[in-house]
Amino acid sequence: MVNMLKVLIAVIVLLAIIGLALLGKKIFRTLIFKTAKTPNNESTWLMIMTGLVTVGIAIAYYVNNDPAADPVMWTGLVIFFLGGLLQIIARRQLHEDKTFEERLSSGFEAAQTGIYSVLRHPNKTALLLIVIGFSMIMGSIWALALAIILFFPSVLYRISQEEAVLLDKFGDRWLDYKSETKRIIPKIL
Repeated sequence: MVNMLKVLIAVIVLLAIIGLALLGKKIFRTLIFKTAKTPNNESTWLMIMTGLVTVGIAIAYYVNNDPAADPVMWTGLVIFFLGGLLQIIARRQLHEDKTFEERLSSGFEAAQTGIYSVLRHPNKTALLLIVIGFSMIMGSIWALALAIILFFPSVLYRISQEEAVLLDKFGDRWLDYKSETKRIIPKIL
């Protein structure tokens, strides 16, 4: 029987190696960087807490039931890996040479190239993929339900807080960019 926890750890190590290779010396800067500083942190804490509850439920289910690996778990592993890869790629593009605010104030070119020309918040998309994939890997329908019912709305709330700050700061340029891109799902949302 395949232990999905061991496979998950191997995938996390692989993502860490890919992250080091793509981000190099900038890896710590990209991990602590915020794109929009909101006046309060309630949306961040809400997102963190709902994410931790979801992950905690998934781990508890896996430990208590030790489910056999099935196609849903393997699909979750692929989703998890793609989410991690998207996170690395988005952070690399965002931090290549300037901060997001510097690029925005100099003409908004970061938001008009690469992944940011399609999605306004690829990091949040990646985070959703990671949490949903993790819930699937652990085989927990309850964690998957929590990811959809609690975590997804908390991410949308965080996005709305960030976008309010960006609208105040960049005005019409932000509105133009917003009209040409989607929040987290290309061509849908």
